[in-house]
Amino acid sequence: MLILSRVCADFHNKKGELVHRITPLNRLTFHEAPESIREDPLFRMLVNDGSLEAAVPPAEKKQLEADPLEGTDAAGRKRGAVRKSAGETPA
Repeated sequence: MLILSRVCADFHNKKGELVHRITPLNRLTFHEAPESIREDPLFRMLVNDGSLEAAVPPAEKKQLEADPLEGTDAAGRKRGAVRKSAGETPA
């Protein structure tokens, strides 16, 4: 899956094994990540708060390549993104 992350993160599978790492070197660039990163709750959290873009449509990819930080705050989250508290279950 093609992703762009604005933050560094380690993703693990259901067994707790590291399956993908986002480092300062590959942050803010598009790169391939294994589908198994979807198993990590951190993946959904970062998508929900806008810190990570996954499965991006071609038109949006072009815009993100031009300016991956457009419309984000200092922490790399999309402005106006829905943020859930740690104890809240997804709808």
